Amino acid sequence: MTRHLPEATRREQILGAARKCFIERGYHPTRMEDIAATAGLSKGGVYFHFDSKREVFDALVEAEFEDSMTTIQGITAGGQGILEKMQTLAQTFIEHFGTVPDAPRFFIVMGEMALRDPELATKLRERQGLFIDEVAKLIQQGIDEGHLRAVDARSAAALLKALVDGVEGLSALAYPIDMGQLLSTGLEFVLRGLSADKPS
Repeated sequence: MTRHLPEATRREQILGAARKCFIERGYHPTRMEDIAATAGLSKGGVYFHFDSKREVFDALVEAEFEDSMTTIQGITAGGQGILEKMQTLAQTFIEHFGTVPDAPRFFIVMGEMALRDPELATKLRERQGLFIDEVAKLIQQGIDEGHLRAVDARSAAALLKALVDGVEGLSALAYPIDMGQLLSTGLEFVLRGLSADKPS
């Protein structure tokens, strides 16, 4: 008999199982039965919390976005200087790839789905845009304070997001990366490019 758990805990159990299935099988081959079996539940137990496989997938996408936004908003609202904030942001996401090893692979699953699903593609563009806006605010703060060169903040933010996405893609392919060295090199690359101080 399945032990009774609070609804929020049970939803997390189902979402964790679904994430595993989507990564290992892909979205379309995964059935609700597969999610239920992985979660150790009956199919009815999954349907009690989610009406469809797509609703489960959308919940995972939203959770990814909310985690990212909570992280970046916490950093941008902090009391650090602009360069320290950028370093903290980079460090946080690099560490995330190490502590949540399936995150890059789920990122690939989302991208694959978006290629076939215009509604999801629109949703991901909107979410990515909000994330880029937050990074752009950080860059604009640095420009206004004279720490960063006067560049188009949103374009620079989009380039930084693309850089992070590229690292995530390499991680998904298990490309051997020294994350510590990557962080050091990446920060040098980015900050020397944006810094208002001329290189000596």
